[in-house]
Amino acid sequence: MLIAGGLAILTFIISFYHRYIYIDDAWFGEQAYWLAKTGIVKSVSIKNFFGWDSHLLVYHKLHIIIGAALIKLFGWSVTPLRGFSFLILILFVIMLSQYFIKRKVIFSNGELIIALFFLAINPLIALYGFTYRPEILVMALGFASFAALDSYITKSKKTSLPILAGLLAGLAFYTHLNGMIFGMAGVVLLLWYRMFRQVFVFGFFTFVTASFYFYELLNPENLNVFFYQMANWPDPVGTQYFDNSVGGFLTAVLKKLSDEHMRFFWSYKVWGFSALFIFLILLNFSFLRKNHKHLLVYLFSLILCLNIFGSQIAERFLLLFMPYMLIIISIGITRIKLKSRLFGKSVVLLFLILNLTGLALIFDDIFSRNNDFLTLHEKVMANIPDEETNILVSYPFVFNALENRNLITYKTFEYNQVRFKKEYSQMEFLSKADSLNIGYIIVPPDMISEDDNRFPFLCDGLIDDNPLYELWDKESDHLILKRK
Repeated sequence: MLIAGGLAILTFIISFYHRYIYIDDAWFGEQAYWLAKTGIVKSVSIKNFFGWDSHLLVYHKLHIIIGAALIKLFGWSVTPLRGFSFLILILFVIMLSQYFIKRKVIFSNGELIIALFFLAINPLIALYGFTYRPEILVMALGFASFAALDSYITKSKKTSLPILAGLLAGLAFYTHLNGMIFGMAGVVLLLWYRMFRQVFVFGFFTFVTASFYFYELLNPENLNVFFYQMANWPDPVGTQYFDNSVGGFLTAVLKKLSDEHMRFFWSYKVWGFSALFIFLILLNFSFLRKNHKHLLVYLFSLILCLNIFGSQIAERFLLLFMPYMLIIISIGITRIKLKSRLFGKSVVLLFLILNLTGLALIFDDIFSRNNDFLTLHEKVMANIPDEETNILVSYPFVFNALENRNLITYKTFEYNQVRFKKEYSQMEFLSKADSLNIGYIIVPPDMISEDDNRFPFLCDGLIDDNPLYELWDKESDHLILKRK
């Protein structure tokens, strides 16, 4: 176990070198860049899409503010942004370790080592532990809130604990709207134990920090824009919540409830971990209900609240449940070890192999995509002499061409396809590019592939005869088209 965990951690760290630009590094990175540069969050590279390029009001506040601060300190680079996620992951490991250590009476049979092992070999951690996304920070803040409530319920009755828990739950919301689930779950947990005064204290201090999310929305005009952008967000699940009828809202809720299993079995990245968790919680449910009821109440509240009130069903949000899943897994495996259950050990081994397979696949994917992207982007951009023209690029090009070029990303076209529920033909695509005054189109190699179905007319790398754009150059497998 120690050897496998150590190898997983070493491989994870090695994968940082020339780590490829994940789409969300660029998406959130651009927002942080404009906040640092202009004091306003926007996505300039997504043109004419509900005002995002002038003022984006639907964003993850604390996450973007921290990113902007990092850009001011270290300059425009993806490394400090991703490094912050890694730093928070390390702090989470310390918090999780302290959680077990301070509860030696309950955990005394190596549960900490088991929990840290399954954290180290988790494919989601391998991907998002070095990605500029808010989930790692929300996970850490939420778990810290739970740990404070756990201490209050099981050990100390200090009033400071519900206060601290509330402040942390509010910060989770301030980081990401999905962080609201920690405030909700905290209220449910305290109500479960009939701690009504503590519900008020916890709720009040949750509101204190969560309210920072709305500071821009005190302006009625901004509030209207916020709801306008939220209602027109290019996400089928999210938009259904803004249906004008109660029936539309209830339909969206019921659909999401029926799809919740997809979050736990979305892809190979979560199959092994989710299956192991579900097997062990079923096998040990009576024990957990008797000895860790508050943990079950809190976790089930998180799952239900995220499903109903969260933005969408996606496997990455499983990170918000991960600390509690790790605790339950560590308890379950310890009980199987002590009771020498051959069946249980065999199933655990099977799911462990599945998890390790997922880890190997995610590392294979990461290393196959890693490259010296900064040098590559500079080389490609050097072929475009006009520094004032608009250039259509894939999102990774924002690092670091955003500083001195006018970039428009393919996300503009993707989101319009979602908006109008229609895929562009090649001529419609080129006409749209022309209407946006795009002077050059850079087609990266990953789009000239049958694996990319966003714009299938580019997959063969051939551009039909047209009056708008012509082949300008081909550099490092990138096609460059120039406006005629």
